[in-house]
Order: sequence, then C-alpha cells, then structure tokens
Amino acid sequence: MRTPRDEATGLATYAGLLHECADALAATAVSGAAAQPALLLVDLEGITEAATTDGFTAGDELLRLMAGRVTREVGSLGLVARMSDHQLAVLFADLSAPAVALDLAYRIVTSVSSPAVLDSQRRVVLSTSCGIVTRETLPARTTATELVRAADLAVREARRTGRNRIEVCTRELVASADETLAIGKDLRQALQEQGLDVCYQPLVDLTHGSVLGFEALVRWSHPVHGHVSPARFVPVAEEFGLISELGRMVLSTASAQLQQWSVSFGVPLTAHVNVSGQDLANEGFIAMVQKCLAESGLPATQLVLEVTETTVEPDLDTARARFEALHDLGVRVALDDFGTGRSALSYLQSLSVDILKVDRSYLESIDDQQADAAHTERRADDLLRGVVALGQALGLEVYGEGIEDEAQRERLLASGCDIGQGYLFARPLPPAEAVSLLHEQRPAPSPVSALGSRILAADAAQSA
Repeated sequence: MRTPRDEATGLATYAGLLHECADALAATAVSGAAAQPALLLVDLEGITEAATTDGFTAGDELLRLMAGRVTREVGSLGLVARMSDHQLAVLFADLSAPAVALDLAYRIVTSVSSPAVLDSQRRVVLSTSCGIVTRETLPARTTATELVRAADLAVREARRTGRNRIEVCTRELVASADETLAIGKDLRQALQEQGLDVCYQPLVDLTHGSVLGFEALVRWSHPVHGHVSPARFVPVAEEFGLISELGRMVLSTASAQLQQWSVSFGVPLTAHVNVSGQDLANEGFIAMVQKCLAESGLPATQLVLEVTETTVEPDLDTARARFEALHDLGVRVALDDFGTGRSALSYLQSLSVDILKVDRSYLESIDDQQADAAHTERRADDLLRGVVALGQALGLEVYGEGIEDEAQRERLLASGCDIGQGYLFARPLPPAEAVSLLHEQRPAPSPVSALGSRILAADAAQSA
C-alpha cells in the first residue's frame, strides 16, 4: 500500500505515518531483530504567530519551508510526515542505534532555528522542541498510537524545559503520564460523585487569638491511593479542564458553610477562597461568583477571593477588570504569596486589591538566620517590616501566613501585621473540628480588622 501524501507539503499524512508505524512495530515483533523502530516529533514554535501577523498563507509557506529543511536533513534515514500545522514527525522503521536519531534531532534543531525569509521579505526565526522515543522504551505490545503518544510526551517535556530543546522519552516519563491520566479520570469521577472534601484553616487576630474567618482548602481522599496532595491533583485539574468545576465546588461549599457558621455563632466570619488563573480569565467567572453568593446567602462583604502574584502577572488588564467587577459586587480580593513574584509597586497601585498575604518565606528566612550575626537578623526583620509597611501605605490590610511558632507570631505583630494563619493556630480542619474550634474561641471581630470595623459600625447604626 502506498503511503498517503499531504498535498501542501508532499509529506506523508498522519494516517500514513500511523500505518507505517504499525508495519514497523509488527516487523520487529516477528523478526525480533536488534534494530528497533523509533519516532522523532518536531514541534515548530512560531508558525501560529507568523500566520496571525502575515495571514494563513504565511503559516503555510513557513511549514513548507521547514518541511523541506527537515526532509533534507533526514534524507533516506526515515519517513517524514506532517502531523499538524506546526508539527512534523520522522519515523525510523529500523533504527540500529538511538544515537542516530539524537544526532539527527540536533541537526534539525539547528536547521529549523536558522532564519527564514518569506515571500513578503519578512524575516522569521522559529524555534523547535523535539521528542524522541525508541521501541525499547515501551511495553512489548506497543501500538502505533502509543508510539506517537510517547513521542508527544517527550515533546511536551522539551517545551516545558525551554526552547530548542530535545528530550528522549523514558519509561519514567510514560509512567508519570499514565499516573496523571489515571488521576485525571478519578478526579473527574470524584467531582461528579462529590468525593472531594473542603477543609477550613482559621484566620485569627494575632493579638487576641479570636477567629475572624477561614480559608477553604480542597482535600481528596482517594479510595485506593489514600490522601492525594493538592500539589498533585490541582495541576491535573488544570490540564484536564476541571479547574473551573473544582473552583466552583469549593466556592459554593465554603460560601454556604461560612454563612451557616456566621448565623449560628452570631459573628460575620469571612470565607477565603483561592482562584485559579483559568477561572480569572473566564468571562463567566463574575456571574458564577454572583450565583454562589445568591444561593448561599453569604453577604458579599464576607467573601475574600485569593489570587497569587503569578496568576495576575500574565494578563494584568484582565485581572484589573475582574477585580473591579468583584468590588462592584462587594467582594474583596487578596493577593496571596506576596513577595514571591515581581511584587511590582506599579501593578499593586493599579489593581483593586484589599489584602496582601505575606509569603511564609519571609518568616522562614528569619529563622534560618538566627545563628548568624545579630545585624543579619535585624536586616531580616527590617525586610518584613518593609513589606508590611508597603501594603499599609497602599491602604491594604496585611496578613501573615505559614505561622508555625510563637516567635514568628511575635515578629509579625512587631512588624505591624495583626492577622494571620498557620499551624500555630490550626491545620486545615474538617467542618466538625472547625465548629469545635469556634465553640472554644468564641470569635469576635478584631478591632484592627477593616472588615471588623465596618461590621461593628453597621451593628451600632442598626442598634441606634
């Protein structure tokens, strides 16, 4: 059977490549030869941008140019195929040594990254990510589709580590991808069956210890694997398109729970809920927040949505619009992990932020230096005070997080920070344990809390 060809480039089609891969794998299984099939994927970065700037014809032109360069480098060593508008593949049906594919990949990277001049005379420089997989890396009964998937895993790893990179697929990489796929499927099922839990870590007045509110944190107890860390499943939720559903579940649950506790204990407790970058970019995000507030009955002034610096940095204009819309609802915004990103004063002034949560590293750096000279410790204390003073100068409340001992609490108080959270007070608690804590604490609004001041003023006006 003749291999189908792509009309635009003259290369083998994706369907043709799969057929050739299947034949190569079958031949190896029958002969048991020392030589093994291998697949090289070439991801071309910059074609989409060129098409956006110069039109689709420019994208097609660049793809043809790069197809010609790759074909010349490959020669008779393998079959070149078009996978998509920005990806090519090279199949080595009978590779005697993996070093051959690796050497070719280096030559392709050099060739592709050389400048190209379009018919419009515009000069374009592309970069590439290459992924290589050899048959011996995969299980005995590997299919053509699995061979392509493994090469794609290597390409993704190359993209993750930088431009013009080459990665070889390993068994560990495949195993990790399989684990991620399994977690993604189980996470989807857990969301559908309400198999995730929301725990609550208290935010307290650092002087009096009274509970002012709770940060809602999602937890997952897998029926087979036990506790799965959020650091593991939250990125998977983002990759599988589940992060918005996850965020909506936490916001809805926390809003209803904090409203119930506020009524039961007669204190307007705040609900702090983390927001992902994908949620912030979603045009329907504000409507979703509105709906959760309406359904739970939680006053908007008792909801604080937390975002990290790294979440807002990529698109400040969108973040600015979302924050202003939240403020129109009465919802407050906290900038979490403050001090770990650029911490640019310019964007702090332009964003409608109400609270800065100082990253725990400012406390850890102090402790790490206690054995050093006294002036070093003073400099660390000065740095912490400076960060707190910066927030307060901008009219923001400043919270500390990651507080683990009395010394850290005292340092935060000395720096002018009055509210915080951490293991010193409590770990994230299941609802029943949070209720027990509330019974013990009998929380009251802190006189130094802006929210507490507003609530006290409203109560006084109502009484009058």
